[in-house]
Amino acid sequence: MQGNYRKIQPAPRDDADEIDRKFRVAKRKRQHVRIACNPCRDKKRACQTRSLACIYRIPPKTVDSTIKIQKQLDTLQHSFNHYADIVDQLKTLPETDALKLLQRLRSPADVNGAFASLQGSVHTRVRLSNHRTAQAILPTTNSRLEFELTALHGIVYPTLVPIDITSLGISPLEKPALPAVQTESLVHKISPASPVVLSSDRSRQLCDSRLEEIDISYWTKVPISNGTAAAMISLFLETDQTIVGFVDADLFVESLVERNPHFCSTFLVSAMLYVACVGRQHAYTAFDLESVAVGRLCFQETERLFRAEGSFDDLITLAAINTFSLACRFHGHEKLAQELVAAARHMGRRLGLYGVPLDSPSSLAFQELPDDLVRMTAHVAWGTYNWLTIHVLYFHDESIAIPPALPVPGHERHDDMWPQHPLPEYMGSSFTKLCEYFTVIQEVAVVYSIGDGKPVVDHVPIAFAEAKYQKILAWADSLGKDMAWDQNSQEHVMLFHMWFHCAVLDIFRPFVHGDQKNYILKSFSSQDSTPKTIFSASLNQLKRLALLYRTQQMPNSYMPYINISLIHIANTICRETKDPTAKFYFLLCIRYWQHLYVGYPIFGGIAQAFLTMAINNGLITNREAKRLMEEVNGQGAHHWSANEGISTSLIVDFDLAMTNRDEADVQAVAQKFEEVALFDEFAVYKKED
Repeated sequence: MQGNYRKIQPAPRDDADEIDRKFRVAKRKRQHVRIACNPCRDKKRACQTRSLACIYRIPPKTVDSTIKIQKQLDTLQHSFNHYADIVDQLKTLPETDALKLLQRLRSPADVNGAFASLQGSVHTRVRLSNHRTAQAILPTTNSRLEFELTALHGIVYPTLVPIDITSLGISPLEKPALPAVQTESLVHKISPASPVVLSSDRSRQLCDSRLEEIDISYWTKVPISNGTAAAMISLFLETDQTIVGFVDADLFVESLVERNPHFCSTFLVSAMLYVACVGRQHAYTAFDLESVAVGRLCFQETERLFRAEGSFDDLITLAAINTFSLACRFHGHEKLAQELVAAARHMGRRLGLYGVPLDSPSSLAFQELPDDLVRMTAHVAWGTYNWLTIHVLYFHDESIAIPPALPVPGHERHDDMWPQHPLPEYMGSSFTKLCEYFTVIQEVAVVYSIGDGKPVVDHVPIAFAEAKYQKILAWADSLGKDMAWDQNSQEHVMLFHMWFHCAVLDIFRPFVHGDQKNYILKSFSSQDSTPKTIFSASLNQLKRLALLYRTQQMPNSYMPYINISLIHIANTICRETKDPTAKFYFLLCIRYWQHLYVGYPIFGGIAQAFLTMAINNGLITNREAKRLMEEVNGQGAHHWSANEGISTSLIVDFDLAMTNRDEADVQAVAQKFEEVALFDEFAVYKKED
C-alpha cells in the first residue's frame, strides 16, 4: 500500500542562486519594538517610534485630574500676570499715585479689578462693567468717560489724585528785573576786546563734552567767550532742540568744534546764540542782564546773514531760518517772523522735504544720499514740518498735506532701507513721538482749514473728529514707559503731554457748543461719552501738568513752549465763572506769563489780553486786573526801551477765532484792556451811587 507522503519538490538547479538574485522580491522586515504607543495600538498599526516625542506623564488616578491640574496652572498664570501689573504700576505711576495704590494694597478691600484697569489690560477691556466698582475705589473723576480714558489709556490720561488748591499759593516773583537804562548802557560797553562772560555759565554742565573745545571766534563776531558760547549752545540743545529738533545735534556739534562748514554755518550759530541768549534770556537775566545786550548783538548779526543767504536753497540755511524764526516769534518781531516762516515753508518744498508724494523721484533720491547727510536731512525735514504744524494750529497758517518721506529721527528701524538714526540721551523720545503725532494733527488741520471762513462745525462732521481722536488714542497706547509723566519727568516729556492735550482740545472745540456738545460717541462704553466730556478730561490733564511743572521748575528756567497749554487753560476757565477753581488756575497762568515776561517781550501782551477777557466774563474785577498787570509790567521793564514794534499774531480767543480770526489775536484783544477796565470801574462806581 502506497503511503500518503508529501510531494517532494524537484531538486534545485545549479544556477538557482543567480536567478533568485535577479528576480526575487525581498520582503520588508518588520521593525522590532518592545512597546507600542497607545495611539498606534488603538489603531492596530505599526508603531513609528522615531516620530514620537518623549513626554513624562504621571498615570492619572481619575479621569479629570489632568484637567484640574491645567486649571490650576491657568489660575496661577493669571495671578502672576495680575501681580506683575500691580508691580508695574508701582514703578510707573506718579509718586503720589503709587503711594495711594500701596495703601489700598495694604487694606482688606478687594481692588483687583481697579488695579488691572489702570493700564487697560485685556481683562479690563472685556469687563468694562466693573468700572463703576473700580471708580468708587480709585480717586474720583469728573465723568465716567474720564475714568474710562484713565483705565484704557493710562499713559496720556494717568490717574489724577485730588488736590486741595485752597492750601496752595500763587505768588509773583520776589525780585523785579533791572531797569531798561542799565540794559542800554551795557550794549555800548560790550566790545571785542572784552568778550562777555555770563555769571551763570559756571553752574551749568554741558550736554556734550566736545563743546569745551569750541572756538566761537571762528563762527561769529559777537564778543562772547568760548565758555559762554558753549553754555548757550548746550542750553539750546538741552531745551529747544528736544522739542523742535531743527538739526542733528551730533553732526552739528562735530562740525562746530572741528570748524567744518559741512553741517554748520555762521548763520546757524548766530541764530542759536540768539535763541539761547534772548529767547531764553530769563535763564540768565536773573543772574546777569548782560545776556540781553548780547542778544541784541546776536539778533543784528543773524538778520544780516538772513538777508545775505536766505534766498539760497540749502539744508543748513533752512535750519538756521527755522531757528531764527523761533526766536523772533517769542521776542515779538512779528513781521520778520512771518517772513522767516514763509521763507522756510517755500524752501522746504523746493528741496522736496515735504508736500511731495512718497513715490516721487525727489523722495526716492534721498535713499541714495550718504548716511550722515540722510540723518541731517531727516532732522531738518521733520523739524520744519513740526514747526509749520504749530503755525497751522495757533496762527492759522497754510497746512501741509503730505509729511516728509524721510525716516523719523530716533525711530528704531528693522530694515536696511535707511540708516539707523539714534538721538542723544538728553533728547529722550519726545521729538520722535511729536513727529509721529503731528502727522495726525496735520490731517485734522487740512480738513478744518478748508471752510472758506465758515465755522468748522458747518463743514466737518463729528464722525471725523471722533475717528481722529480714536486714531491718536490707539497711537498713544504704543508709547513706552519712558513717555509717562510724573513729578520727576524731564521738561520735554511734560511738554509733549501738554501739546497732546492741546491738540485734543483743538479737535473737539468746534463741537463743545450748541447741540453737538452732548452727542454720544459710540466708540466708547461710557454713557456720558460726549465731545464736552472729552474736552473736560484733557483740560483736567492740562491743569495738573501746568501745576506740576510750576512746582518742579524754577521760574528762571520755564520754557516758553508751555505757553500753548496756558492759553488753552486760560481761554476756557476765564469763561467758567461758576467753577470754584477757575480763578486759581487763571492766576496760575498769569504768574507763568509774568515770569516768562522777563525773557520774552510777547508775554506782557498775552497776559494783558487774558486779563481783558477775564474782566469781560466777570472772573475778576478791574481793580484786580490792574494790580496784576502792574506786577507783570514790573518784570519786563528792561524791554520798554525796545518795546516799539513788538507784536504777535498768536490767537488767544479760540471761540472768536472760529468766526473772526482778526479780532481773536493778542494785539486785538490786549488793546481793549484800558477800555474794558475803565468801563468796569465806571459800572462799579454807578452801582455804588
